[in-house]
Amino acid sequence: MNVAILLNDQHAHHVLGCAGFPHVQTPAADALAAEGLRFEQAVCAVTPCLPSRHAISHGLYAFQTGIYTNGHCMPLDAIPPLTMARVFKDAGHCTAAIGKMHWFPYHAPVSRGSYFGYDYRAAHFNETGDNIDTHFVKEHPDFVRQAAAERAAHGVGMGGDDCAAAFKGYALPLSLGQTSDGWIGEQAATWVRQQAGAPFFLMTSFPGPHAPHAVPSDYADLYDPAFIELPPEPPAGLADEGAYAQYEGLSRDELRVAIANYMACVTAVDACHGRVIQTLKDEGAYDETLIVMMSDHGELLGARGSAAFSKYSLYDPAIRVPLIIKPPQGYEGARGATSDALVNLVDLLPTLLDFAGLDGGYSLPGISLKPLFEGKPLVRQRHATLTEFLWKDTVHSAIRSRDWKLIDGPHGRELYHIAEDPNEFNNLAADGCAAPHVAELEDACLGEIRLASQGYASRHTEFERQDWNPLTM
Repeated sequence: MNVAILLNDQHAHHVLGCAGFPHVQTPAADALAAEGLRFEQAVCAVTPCLPSRHAISHGLYAFQTGIYTNGHCMPLDAIPPLTMARVFKDAGHCTAAIGKMHWFPYHAPVSRGSYFGYDYRAAHFNETGDNIDTHFVKEHPDFVRQAAAERAAHGVGMGGDDCAAAFKGYALPLSLGQTSDGWIGEQAATWVRQQAGAPFFLMTSFPGPHAPHAVPSDYADLYDPAFIELPPEPPAGLADEGAYAQYEGLSRDELRVAIANYMACVTAVDACHGRVIQTLKDEGAYDETLIVMMSDHGELLGARGSAAFSKYSLYDPAIRVPLIIKPPQGYEGARGATSDALVNLVDLLPTLLDFAGLDGGYSLPGISLKPLFEGKPLVRQRHATLTEFLWKDTVHSAIRSRDWKLIDGPHGRELYHIAEDPNEFNNLAADGCAAPHVAELEDACLGEIRLASQGYASRHTEFERQDWNPLTM
């Protein structure tokens, strides 16, 4: 079995054609959903980018890895031995990580070699701390300079998500093939062609649709802002009112432009997905490949006001993620279905191990999703998901069931009946009648933490055993 993961950065869970988002074109994702299973209740284990990518690669919560921000680094002697690519490499798979991995802070000076277990590594730029075989900046410095000049002209900083102009977006003087997303898709397709029938594990990670919403020239006029449907305008008095000061400046009409440009970035990245998928088909590897399309976290995308952007939040648009799994041949029962299972991204690694028949998943906190493809129940039913978020040196959390959600966050305690209030506008934390729901969510979260801690302890503890009697002591 082959594995191909298509990872987007900051992709809102609902901005897909197959999820019913108006007008957006995502033919590659839609085709995967038609042949696989789309998960409607998937969340990240932690936000933002770097900690979520650790949770994905190690199958561990942030309270286990200790990685909570984009500035955190794992000590060399604390790196878990079980890593997604390494376990496949040890099982005889060729492995490649192509694109933006963001496993380490970009200013980290300590080299960690190839500890994630990838044989080949191509990146959008020379990510420090990792062994890089080639990268986009090295291959196409002129394109990089043009994109940087355009970004600077719009007042957008290096991080790409530091101001309203970054989220409003703009057209690039470059086509998709001249951007890092387009280059990454071609690199992944080329690597697939080079495998010559050998089993492989491929992680392809695109920078898009992360801000700045710099739209390639061949996608710039794809969506007319006049036809964009805006999210409901939030009422006054929300818990997070005024929390997005750095993004203020966009009117409701400009929010239409921001969403249109975001949609264009989503469609452009989808085309890159399609390039990789088509190569799998051309090489005769598609049927035997498990394909995962996902994101590391979501994006508020104006859901809580015209200035409400980014992933630094615990509201649903920021923590829910698109997740589509197309299984290898032999699992046609789930074809074209959707699932409302409460899924966390820590479930991905045990799912991959289960499909591949590899050991290790039993010691992880996640739940293998493979039974859903066989028409069977999961080995255990999760009653709520846990997402963590560190803000100003305090770890916050969102505990989410299908119907209710409890946030202990930067803006205090918030409780939402998301089945009736999906926009999270009506905070019921002070409503005494809702207290039983708080208790249920807290109990479910405690159960998740207990199970995770037990598995992690057993995986990292060795017991010395010998025959003994009182005379040998």
